[in-house]
Amino acid sequence: MRAVMKSMTRGEALAQGRESLRLKAWGTAYARLSAADSKEPLDAADLQGLAMAAQLVGKDVESAGLLARAHQGFLGDGATLRAARCAFWLGYIALFSGDLAQSSGWLGRARRLLEGQKECVEHGYMLMPEGLRAVQEGDAGKAYKAFAAAAAIGERFGDKDLATLALHGQGRALIRKGEIARGVALLDEAMIAVRSEEVGPIIAGAVYCSVIESCRETFDLGRAREWTTALEQWCESQPEMVPYRGHCLLHRAEILQLQGAWSEAFGEAERAREQMSQPPPKPEVGAAFYRLAELHRLRGEFAAAEEGYRQAKQWERTPEPGIAQLRLAQGQLEAARAAIRSIFEDVREGAGRIRVLDAYVEIALAADDVEAARGAADELAEIASKHGAALLRALSSRATGAVLLAEGDARGALESL
Repeated sequence: MRAVMKSMTRGEALAQGRESLRLKAWGTAYARLSAADSKEPLDAADLQGLAMAAQLVGKDVESAGLLARAHQGFLGDGATLRAARCAFWLGYIALFSGDLAQSSGWLGRARRLLEGQKECVEHGYMLMPEGLRAVQEGDAGKAYKAFAAAAAIGERFGDKDLATLALHGQGRALIRKGEIARGVALLDEAMIAVRSEEVGPIIAGAVYCSVIESCRETFDLGRAREWTTALEQWCESQPEMVPYRGHCLLHRAEILQLQGAWSEAFGEAERAREQMSQPPPKPEVGAAFYRLAELHRLRGEFAAAEEGYRQAKQWERTPEPGIAQLRLAQGQLEAARAAIRSIFEDVREGAGRIRVLDAYVEIALAADDVEAARGAADELAEIASKHGAALLRALSSRATGAVLLAEGDARGALESL
């Protein structure tokens, strides 16, 4: 391969790199465009293409450097809006990576470049971080308004990437507000654009993963299964692409676990861990360690589960409520009660609350604290009645049935169970 690359002229490498981008052969595109760039620096537009290819083969740090060069190139060419777009993406990606200072700097630069410009699609992109910050602050209403404004600008300027990304943001904000049906409808609409290949690969991958995460949030197992299969097919259609495969494997592992296929689930989770651990390791590897720990716990492999939860915590993935359930399985009842009580007070909303309530009922009943178990089961039942997801109703019925049995109502327990 290297010999072939050396024998190519810059023009040949550049032409083949551009064609490889069109064919979604990301590894080949990266190699060809890098070769052309090494002979003579690429112009700003081709640097953008090379930056995208680098990101899609897992070279995130290099991709950011290339995008920064494209930004400078556009500035030098007087293409202010394209320079602002590059600055936005550098800031937006840094925001997700947790590099808040870099994110602030790049978004600030994009904002400054847009000062005095008439309304353009870049103004819509700049609303996306505003919506994300509102979500992080727990203000779903404010987030929805920011995403809706961004979507309107995307539609007005015919930018499918922005319109789809913002539409998906609206859907997730509505789910956070408790408007599950409306939110899911918007997410399904966003996925139509993704499945129809109306958006770029980076937007498509981001929306795929986020929509599947929302299915976990709403305990919508059917949709999670459907979209995970679609994500798997999408990844397989682009064999040179590296990102998103780990997420796909991890989602499959959770679905397989829920279906009782623990050995298959373990294999998928282990592959996800390997994928996400490749340099530079992704923060999401903590979720892979947690899934492996859960499977070890269910299979009675307590030492391995303990290590998995420890590894998950190192990656800032809370090991709860799994670690509390592990303590219960180990016969350490007081340690289990202490662990679940702590998280019971801290986690007050979302999917995390549901999982905590489910574990709380189990541990409280083991400790003969039927009153506490009843309170948690009733709260779970109230949530299930609002959400309506089949999996959530099943969790609620199981919890209520266990409590009724502990209260001496065997007939009522049988009906619920």
